[in-house]
Amino acid sequence: MFAIVAFVLALAVGPFAAFRAYARRVATTDAPVEDRLHRLQRVQQVAGFVLPIVAVVGLHLLELVDRTTAVLPSGPRLFGIGVLEFAAIMFVSFGLVAVPLVSMALGTYPTIRSLRDTEASSWKVVKGVLAVLAIVSVTVAISIGGLLAVISTVGSSLPVLLAAFGTIVAASYGLSPYLIALFQDRVPLEGADRERVERLCAELEYRPRGLYLLEGESTKTANALVAGTIPGFRYVFLTDYLLSECDDDELQAILAHEFGHIAGRHLWQRGLLTVAVFGAWIAGADAIGVGALKDRFGFLGFFLPFMGLYALYHVGLLGGLAYRQEFRADAYAARRVGVEAAVDALEVLASANDMTRESGLLYALATHHPPIADRIDSVRDVDDEVRTDSDLDADGELDSDSDPDSRSTAGD
Repeated sequence: MFAIVAFVLALAVGPFAAFRAYARRVATTDAPVEDRLHRLQRVQQVAGFVLPIVAVVGLHLLELVDRTTAVLPSGPRLFGIGVLEFAAIMFVSFGLVAVPLVSMALGTYPTIRSLRDTEASSWKVVKGVLAVLAIVSVTVAISIGGLLAVISTVGSSLPVLLAAFGTIVAASYGLSPYLIALFQDRVPLEGADRERVERLCAELEYRPRGLYLLEGESTKTANALVAGTIPGFRYVFLTDYLLSECDDDELQAILAHEFGHIAGRHLWQRGLLTVAVFGAWIAGADAIGVGALKDRFGFLGFFLPFMGLYALYHVGLLGGLAYRQEFRADAYAARRVGVEAAVDALEVLASANDMTRESGLLYALATHHPPIADRIDSVRDVDDEVRTDSDLDADGELDSDSDPDSRSTAGD
């Protein structure tokens, strides 16, 4: 018991102390605010991946799951799965993972609040971390529970596993936007702001089922989200800070970018990639020796190689796909509302969120977003493409009467 208490305390105190000291050191440098924030974000990206692994490894070594399930009463079973036991495993696992992530957030936030001059309380930041974990935990519970249910009722042959996995991934990706909406603090958008957003959406020929406001003023977060993979059940979420910082053209460009993700079926593309990567893992696990590692090292023989695969998938494969999708959504926005409006919108987002204009490729892949400077250059390339097209006659020849200095506006 002493070892368990010591481990939990280390997870609770260690990240807080380390990140508090690092954040204070970053705050004292002479770099611009955007660069100092970027340094904090980079280290948080790495720690956000490493700390949960440390927590799960400790969970296994200290047998916390076994100790918890051993004291549970027998309860109902569903598809051969003990409901109470499964719930306890999920609660203990994600509860322990939450400890170092909350500790890290609390350690860095005072510096972030000072650099950005925000007013949000630390509790609001903690709620944000817990909301993300809630979304992940529900998705994981559906995935694992669904796979176990299929195995218990149909069997565990390779075709069954692959079919079940594909179905579960599709369901998880279809559900994920609604989970994001569910766990976000939100209120219906009303009054003049609602009329403004409805008008801008209508001009884009997009009529969402609902419009909601996410508080952003206190955290100075300018952001928008379109949730919905099912036609007729799509919702738009915006922060109040975004509404206050953008004029109509800029706001419409940001909305068009989000609609571009839906028009391009980007979420489903990510789902297909997930099925391909982890379906190959399921099919080839024994061939690459994962079964032998599990037999020799137990849970860690499976977990650590799996996390290595996940890192490759999340950064290299999914990151690369998402990177390209952001450029495509920007191009969609530029063609719908005009290049200058799209560029101005990106400039506003960078300024409002104190974002650095440049970042390394690895960071961009890990965050699934290219640097703002690269996105602006890509949008201006859309303008060049449109201008080139407008300078060609019907036979594909350059029109000698065209003005080489003129710039056509995408979206006209």
